Amino acid sequence: VGGGSAVNGMLLTGDEPEHLHGLTRMATADDIGSVGQSLLNQGGRFSRMWWNGGRWNPGRALRHLIEERRVMMLPRSVTELLIRDGVVVGVDCMDEPLPASAVVLSAGALVTPSILLNSDVGDLKNNIGIGLQNHPTLTATFSHRYEKSFFDAAVVREWTTQENGLMLNIGYERVSATEINYGMLSVSLMNPVSRGRVSVNAVGDSIADFAYLNDESDVKNMVLGLKDLIHLVSEGSFTPDVDSIHIEGTPVSQLESLSSEGLSRWIKANVRGVSHASSSCSDAVDSLGRVKGLENCWIADASVLPNVPSCTPAAPVTMEARRIARNIGESLS
Repeated sequence: VGGGSAVNGMLLTGDEPEHLHGLTRMATADDIGSVGQSLLNQGGRFSRMWWNGGRWNPGRALRHLIEERRVMMLPRSVTELLIRDGVVVGVDCMDEPLPASAVVLSAGALVTPSILLNSDVGDLKNNIGIGLQNHPTLTATFSHRYEKSFFDAAVVREWTTQENGLMLNIGYERVSATEINYGMLSVSLMNPVSRGRVSVNAVGDSIADFAYLNDESDVKNMVLGLKDLIHLVSEGSFTPDVDSIHIEGTPVSQLESLSSEGLSRWIKANVRGVSHASSSCSDAVDSLGRVKGLENCWIADASVLPNVPSCTPAAPVTMEARRIARNIGESLS
């Protein structure tokens, strides 16, 4: 178990799934500070927050199950599957075999394919690690006054470019728990076309190549997103100190002087992803989440999604995992 999309779901930008009723709520004016209010003034809206003060994620839910003794956690690192005649009979934990009647990989879109690639799965390797996606993102930082009583990220802004790019802005009241005198405003492309892959090196460690902006349509959308981000932070009331505004470390005043071609080159050199890696094993499983060509092995994480969701993946991953869990229960019974 692991994976960013599985354990870092803090923000749900869509409607609450039925099985999560009571576990989330919409943010209110009491939850936001100056960054959230500024984004509201620029066309933003309150976002949905997970329970526990907006700090719920599946990783914490797993901890609750452990504390309630409903599941047992073995703090070991799985290196590969143990396979006998096409049947998965357990996992290898650093040369320590762990037998199992069923194996469910939920290690995330980077580690799950690495485990499979390090295993003896034959021709299946041709379908593993292919199609990796994430949300390309650029983030502006600026000095401002942080109020501890406010939730970190409670306002989002959604808009569509003339190139049909679905864009998402998120306002953050602080950079981190320790850097509280700077706020952030990000822009992400939520429906990217570009795809990369996960591979492993000679010692079996995963190598992720997201291939951000390989497709020219993604470049065009991120240029439009960057121009909009520059306008938001320059014209909005996010900070009284315009000179403090940087986007991925570059002063916004420097970016304002660049042409569209110059912005394209800058974006390709500075674009980042978020913890939304997905889709690296969608061709390696069937519709029930079973790994093709193997018995007793399933995948239940963001790697099986056909493409990165146009929202934070926490809810899609949770729903897909529940669907696969039902299928496993029916199969084992």
